[in-house]
Amino acid sequence: MAIALDAIGWEHQIVNTVEELESFAPDAALCLHPQAVPKMTAVPSLGCHWNPPSIFENDPDALANELSHDGFLTAGVAIERRLRDILWRSGRSVATAPMYPSSQGWKLAASLNVNSRFFYVGSNWDGRRFPALLEALGRRRMLALHGQAERWQHLAEAFMGTLPFDGRSVIERAQACGMGLCLHLPAHLEAGIPNMRVFELCAAGALIVSDRHPFIVEHFRDTVLYIDTALGEEAAAEQILAHGDWARTHAAAGRDMARAAQEVFLQRFSLERLFAPLPDLVAEIWRTSGHRPERPEPLPVSVIVPIGEGGPAEASERLVALSGQREPPKEIVVAGHGAQSVAEPIWVPAGTSLRAVELPAGHMEGNALWAGAQAAAQGWVTWLPEGARPFPEHLGSLYAATVLQPDTCLVYSQVLQPAPETGESNPGPFHKPKRPWRLVEGGSVPHPAGLLARRNRLESLLRDDPGLGAGGAWLLAQQLSTLFKTAGACVDSRRTTIRARAESALPQVEQVRLGHFNQLRPRQVSKGNNPPALATLPWTGPSDLNPQIAESLPRLLEPEDFAHLPRGCCVYIYGASRGGELLRLELAKWTHISVAGFLDSYRRGEAWGLPVYQPEELPISKITGIVIVIANQYVAACVERLHRHLSGEVSLTLYNAYPYIHRHCVAEGKTA
Repeated sequence: MAIALDAIGWEHQIVNTVEELESFAPDAALCLHPQAVPKMTAVPSLGCHWNPPSIFENDPDALANELSHDGFLTAGVAIERRLRDILWRSGRSVATAPMYPSSQGWKLAASLNVNSRFFYVGSNWDGRRFPALLEALGRRRMLALHGQAERWQHLAEAFMGTLPFDGRSVIERAQACGMGLCLHLPAHLEAGIPNMRVFELCAAGALIVSDRHPFIVEHFRDTVLYIDTALGEEAAAEQILAHGDWARTHAAAGRDMARAAQEVFLQRFSLERLFAPLPDLVAEIWRTSGHRPERPEPLPVSVIVPIGEGGPAEASERLVALSGQREPPKEIVVAGHGAQSVAEPIWVPAGTSLRAVELPAGHMEGNALWAGAQAAAQGWVTWLPEGARPFPEHLGSLYAATVLQPDTCLVYSQVLQPAPETGESNPGPFHKPKRPWRLVEGGSVPHPAGLLARRNRLESLLRDDPGLGAGGAWLLAQQLSTLFKTAGACVDSRRTTIRARAESALPQVEQVRLGHFNQLRPRQVSKGNNPPALATLPWTGPSDLNPQIAESLPRLLEPEDFAHLPRGCCVYIYGASRGGELLRLELAKWTHISVAGFLDSYRRGEAWGLPVYQPEELPISKITGIVIVIANQYVAACVERLHRHLSGEVSLTLYNAYPYIHRHCVAEGKTA
């Protein structure tokens, strides 16, 4: 991306922290993994939606994170449609533009020749990626494999070294190889999202061999050689090898195909082409981020700035943040001891009144909030608790929701709060970086810093000052959400527009007191820590080429599933690694089951005191009446291998234990 931006003359910087981003102060920020990182600053944030949603479907933070961004850069029609479907009810404007994990617009010369090998690079985050397929190519010395050495030890003969992430070396190496593989996970095929390989190989002038990904078929047509992955990895490998043999003996024709694919890439999909619409997209975000009437006037909103422990100086900082609102309120009320001194020197926009409600020394923040809210004169009221810092579109986006849904009485925005330091691991395909802010987790009570309420509906709540400190704002949020969520008059703006302190920052005595105010409310019966719904658990690993095969097997998950295994059966566990160990320990609990040994596609010998066979080596005398339980992330590949080598000898009884192993590993990751 940096190379492409240099080519078109745009100023840019790669940043990894909020401080770096705010210091650079760009027109917009591109978030490369919006499912892992929410919008955290006032800078318009464009999320790159180029990963299949199914990869993140078990991550509770993913959806909230990705929707927090201001614009959506989508790698396909289906991804854009999904986002619009999710946000349809909110009335939020959905600003989108195409963006693919592409390459700078290089045009390297095609170099296919009789010695060319298939270029393949990968981090192999999900285990042994396409194990049988890549092994077959390696045996024929037609594979040039790159990545991290420790991830590719099982294919050492084909491994050609690690390439630096400098934006150049990968493409230059692909050009030297002359041809390359572009293979997709089933999740990419389902979502219609292409991976980066097709674009890198185009820039490199390499001949492309790809599965029939709908994006590639539609746009690159007959400039690419295709394979059918439906028959499994070994059949796919045979097709790839046949294409490789053809390319080596028809190098001139292969180079012509590579050049034709390169022209498609340069005209439609290079990063320079994809970046071109972004200024208009950012302008659209600014134009549609709030209420934005034709003749802008201050919003009919009173903003309460209560003075708390930070005193007048901290309240002044909140007033400065308010002065940057693109749509200012008609009224700002500063309440507390020293309110007059805070209000006098502050500049406010034309049409905004600034009032001071002076209180005696020794008051608490909650006292100031109550006094300020009682003095509010506008139809809508919001407040900035101590420590809160709104983004420029905060008030405008809150008020816009009241216009879109006139019957609403309470609007709330998504709020960022400081992220706690935890020792949790981050399971999944992508590293989640340390981040200073995270979105407040969804719950029954929205964060008080993100609320906008009708003034006339506050009267009964403001009648008696409860005498709280910073907890006063949380008490109002509790009471308002109870009142209006049950009445169906509470609306989520679906925007992330403010940073504020977490509820955990309240003094312990205030947290205890907040519980007192809810003692007379009906208690909800706790459902405990429910396991994930069966529909959300995957049948097989993300790299399995034919997941539908796994769906035809009975699966093992709950205790009753194991209890229903045939009594007196002799079990072989397919998989002699971590998954196999977990399953061996689980099966040991059941007295009617005995584990005779392991099957494994690559290992033989012994594991945990039991023999390990490859499927074709299992003695026929041992097969009759056995049950095979698959403890491997390539369920379909295991089934295909078993049927290929054993189905002619005996009828197989197969079970799929991958869902059990997956759920265990997710729980293990959360408690690590």
